[in-house]
Amino acid sequence: MKSTFLKLTVLALATLYVLSSCSKSETEATPEAPSNFIIATSVTTAPFSGYLTSFGSTIPTGSVSNIKTSSRQGNQLLGFRTFGKNAFRMNNDAGERGITKYEVDATGGLKEVGFIAVDKAAFGSGQFIIMDATSGFYWDPALGLLKLQKFNPTTMQRTGELDFTSKLQDNTKQYVSLGQNMIMAKDGKLYANIHYGTTARKGYLDAQDGVIRLAVIDIATGNYEKTISINSGGRSTQIGWFNENEMWDLGDDGHLYFCNLGALGAGGSTVHRIKKGESEIDANWILKMDDITKNGFFHNLLIKGGKLYTRIPTEGIKPDFSNIGNEIWEYSAVDINTKAITKISGIPVVSFNGNANAIVEVNNEIYCMVVKASQNLNGFFKITGTNATQSFQVTEGGSVCGFAGLK
Repeated sequence: MKSTFLKLTVLALATLYVLSSCSKSETEATPEAPSNFIIATSVTTAPFSGYLTSFGSTIPTGSVSNIKTSSRQGNQLLGFRTFGKNAFRMNNDAGERGITKYEVDATGGLKEVGFIAVDKAAFGSGQFIIMDATSGFYWDPALGLLKLQKFNPTTMQRTGELDFTSKLQDNTKQYVSLGQNMIMAKDGKLYANIHYGTTARKGYLDAQDGVIRLAVIDIATGNYEKTISINSGGRSTQIGWFNENEMWDLGDDGHLYFCNLGALGAGGSTVHRIKKGESEIDANWILKMDDITKNGFFHNLLIKGGKLYTRIPTEGIKPDFSNIGNEIWEYSAVDINTKAITKISGIPVVSFNGNANAIVEVNNEIYCMVVKASQNLNGFFKITGTNATQSFQVTEGGSVCGFAGLK
């Protein structure tokens, strides 16, 4: 079962964050028009080789090929994150684990301009967040399970670490990690997940209870402030994942929203939030997948205009995960206040596919990934309100798995 799920999640959850299409940095400048739009595509079997291509300053429309002489080829290409004019991945072109930085060169091609290697074996290695041009944090278990490494995104050099071993080590637990699956930021604080797992699986779907735990860290001082927690109601819980899909969003309302996968195949998936100006998980606001589709799960979200945009399965996920990659995922908008759900019209039910960039904000517009082999759909649709129309169709390069604008 593990091998079956691993194959699917590397493809679909994407070996699974957003940044959606943009970094969640609180310090990045006011949005400007992108100078380059990029598309990622890949094959749907290991080693998930594909192409990362720049289309210049004009947003792609109609039918486009993602194979150009300037395209960048790489393995384990299932999405990416961006910050400013750069794209970042949690693998290099050879598929090795680490943080890779790309920029568009004078010829219009994407070139690698930095790589920070991390432990190649552990799930979650290289989980990262960029705060500004000179400050970021990442997780490398080879350097310490309860440490956050610091790096400079401009020079792509490790610059130090924050060591919370003495604060968070619990010798009654088999395995404890910090920031392995999720590192978020809001109001000058980092929120890094604390995971209790097993020595055998080391953080891979091995949560020991249904409690979500986040360490709150002051960014300016690097000091640990407290641990906040909430019982998700599941028998076990997994927040965050192991690739570029961050599974959280700092909404335009100033609140931080994040996904909890729950116990995959057994329910308990939720969305929680930390309100603007606060540093506790909001006990009065929760979105439960089991109230919508029993045994489904949340894995993407984007918050804009009072709506939470996400994908909801039309059926529950089976205990053996055999249907996770099927065409069962439906784009929907959830009203933040009433939790009323509206299906996005104009988009068919889609397959899971690489989901790191399933719902992204590009050039101040919302786009969603639409891959549906049975209808020969392979591109991105633009959402306006609760309606969508196709923006572009990718005809070559593999299954579309990413779209963003570099500023």
